[in-house]
Amino acid sequence: MKIVLCCLLLAILFHPRQVIDKSAQSFRIIPIPTKEHGYNNFDSIVLRSKKDLDSFLTNTSTQIGWNNRQAFEDALVNAKVDFSKEALVLLRHTEGSGSVKVAFETPVLQGRNLVCEIQGKPIPPGYGGTGDMAYYCFAVAVSKAHVDRVELRAIQGGFSARRLAPIVLPIVEK
Repeated sequence: MKIVLCCLLLAILFHPRQVIDKSAQSFRIIPIPTKEHGYNNFDSIVLRSKKDLDSFLTNTSTQIGWNNRQAFEDALVNAKVDFSKEALVLLRHTEGSGSVKVAFETPVLQGRNLVCEIQGKPIPPGYGGTGDMAYYCFAVAVSKAHVDRVELRAIQGGFSARRLAPIVLPIVEK
């Protein structure tokens, strides 16, 4: 009888709905084309509503310089962001050479602050790299209930790594 009660108590305490990983429901990375010349048309931005997304897509549709804007738009629309619960954050990064390798680290939830890091790796010594600008973007849907702000920490690559000033993007408008 004691074993049954003990098992029942453990089942109640550790029921799957009771053990919730807050960070798992705080954000999700949206797969978009990583490198796109058209990303030079906007800065990092928070889209808080369907209206914001529609306006953003309309405004960027007429801007020049896109390699494949339709793939970017399709990825955002197909992400099916629920704006009643989520905000869509676009994190932009620029490198002075297309030869720089760029990585988006898995975001980390610190309290109600989601820290995102983009790292440009330095070009190896002896390699000249290319002289073209390279534009990158990463998209994250964040829970409005769990995240108050997104902090972008970026390191520019090139011939030496350089940490940029953090950018803080509030999720909920004041």
